[in-house]
Amino acid sequence: MKISEMEDHHGRYVALESSITTALNSGDFGSVFSACEESFPHIVPAINFRKKRGIEPETPSLLALSIVWDYAPPLFENAVLESAFDFVKSTRLLAKHENGYLHCAEAALEREHTAQILWNHLEHHPGSLQRDAVTELGLSSADVLGILGKWEELGVILRMENGDSSRLHFRSPLDAVAEGICQACGVRGKGRKELFFKSITCKRCGTEGYYHVVYSDQQ
Repeated sequence: MKISEMEDHHGRYVALESSITTALNSGDFGSVFSACEESFPHIVPAINFRKKRGIEPETPSLLALSIVWDYAPPLFENAVLESAFDFVKSTRLLAKHENGYLHCAEAALEREHTAQILWNHLEHHPGSLQRDAVTELGLSSADVLGILGKWEELGVILRMENGDSSRLHFRSPLDAVAEGICQACGVRGKGRKELFFKSITCKRCGTEGYYHVVYSDQQ
């Protein structure tokens, strides 16, 4: 590949990282994951360009991969996780890299399984203690804390201090009617709350992504 082509890939990857950050800040996870996957083919040429030009660090932070590994497991975006895993596994530079990208991809798939176990536990044991989710379920403390942190950030759960632990509650029953707001055009819609924790297509503007769930003090 010509260096001019590598430079083009590098520029496209940088632009996509900017798009990922913008979409993440607005909570548009449909666009976040789409931009992450779109960036995959540009990663190796971008690294090779940096090596040719002596740009440090030679291997950038690879935001696209780290965002998938952070957010796809608690959002149960299995297709995105599988796509990232297949990409890393089939890309020799990344699969053999000292930064352990293949291990990270495998660990993210395992965290998705942990998130499923934890979700089922909270559905059947509302108000259970955070420490019990670790000891009784035999889950990794680090994984549980990471997943709960993302769910709290996304407004899925409440963590209420209880002694040396926290009690965990969904913000409202998942089968209750909730109001959501399209993050692209602002249109409001109502439906079962669990629907808003999946990527959906707005009927007004056609944007695919996650609606912002409107909470009241009573929920």
